[in-house]
Amino acid sequence: MNAVENYFGDGAIDVPHSIEAEQSVLGALMIDNDSIDRIGALQQEHFFRYEHRIIFEGATKLIAVGRSADAVTVYEWLQAHGHVEKTGGLPYLNSIVQSTPGSANMARYAEIVVERAKLRYIMAAADKVSAEVQNRNGRTADELTAFAQSQFEPLSEGRTDGPKFIGTFLSPVVTQMDQEHHGNAPLATATGYRELDFKLGGGVRGGDLIVVAARPSMGKTAMAQGIAEYVAQTQGTALIFSLEMPGTQLTQRAIARQGSIQLRSVRNGSHMTDADWPKLTNVVSYLSELPLMIDETPGLTMAEIASRARSVKRKHGLKLIVVDYLQLMTGGTDERHDLRIASYSGGLKMLAKQLDVPVIALSQLNRQLEQRPNKRPIMADLRDSGAIEQDADTIIFLYRDEVYHEDSPEAGTAEAIIAKQRNGALGTAYLAFIHEQAKFGDLAMGYYPQPRSAPVKSRGFNDD
Repeated sequence: MNAVENYFGDGAIDVPHSIEAEQSVLGALMIDNDSIDRIGALQQEHFFRYEHRIIFEGATKLIAVGRSADAVTVYEWLQAHGHVEKTGGLPYLNSIVQSTPGSANMARYAEIVVERAKLRYIMAAADKVSAEVQNRNGRTADELTAFAQSQFEPLSEGRTDGPKFIGTFLSPVVTQMDQEHHGNAPLATATGYRELDFKLGGGVRGGDLIVVAARPSMGKTAMAQGIAEYVAQTQGTALIFSLEMPGTQLTQRAIARQGSIQLRSVRNGSHMTDADWPKLTNVVSYLSELPLMIDETPGLTMAEIASRARSVKRKHGLKLIVVDYLQLMTGGTDERHDLRIASYSGGLKMLAKQLDVPVIALSQLNRQLEQRPNKRPIMADLRDSGAIEQDADTIIFLYRDEVYHEDSPEAGTAEAIIAKQRNGALGTAYLAFIHEQAKFGDLAMGYYPQPRSAPVKSRGFNDD
């Protein structure tokens, strides 16, 4: 919360802070170095008094390298780093230690310091938001709402702003590598499609924007919903923003996919067989417990999507977001369609990074590809491709030959063409497709279709 320092400055007395709690944290730390394990989320920038930040830095750095941190050793550290005059020197350190009753209440002392810091942050952020509203320069209420939410995001997500040295990130990176090497942590969020996960280096990752694009009837919604269901089953809450399809239709597809029941039977119960009813009972029980959330509100703005996603994460945790689809989002002040799409793709990338979850955004492709003999998508086919191509970490084109070739020998298969992968190789993952259940799946091990292309007529899966 370093920005707050510039807002208040030292010496202010009408802002939330507790000098006594700050002194007690420092005193407890110097009395009992092991109490550092009970400071929780407390960081150097949470202290209101500048001298307390410096003393805290010195004590924690000494403890981190295995040295004792008491009044004398902390004083020596301050002396070595030229901070004695700024902090009151040894007399002030001794007075802090002598006035602290002990370390038993360290956790509570730290909580008070963090709480006061958050209150200061709220005051500064609220004032900044008010100033932006007064000088809105043509921005809409939705855009100002998104700005306000971004100002308070560090509080709700427990993050702090500002640049950090690369050493700050080494520990979590190395820890994750070690856990993955020993099989104690997932490499990424798996999609549930074996070959696609292999091509993606284990799956999708928090902070990434993954664009799945295709022409209508290829099965974009079916693939994305299948991934969301798998993530909800194996990882935790998944959230689908369905801007086109009602929640009831998505639920019908989930029943067909998870229950291995023909979609036509789910849509029209008169087609249900005797064998289908036990399957329905089982799948209803399964889906009722699945942490999969669907927001069927049409025409959501970027600000609304961000606000609702943050709320879900706070209340339920969040492992994946799906937006179906990008071109159906609304809002923005730009008259040009491509610039509005750019604001949406950029906003979704920012949301993925802020919430540290993968965001899968579905996108339409330009109809011009229908005029080509080879209808497999390429990057130039991506509608409003400039911004989407730039913002996306991964771009996957979905292609099923049977949509254009009724007699295709590869009917029942699909190609997930990885056209962009920021941290991986390009390539194609081959999947099975069960049209009757709106379901993608894995092909038999070792089976690879022989791709062909030459448009004849359309036989599609009308879902997107």
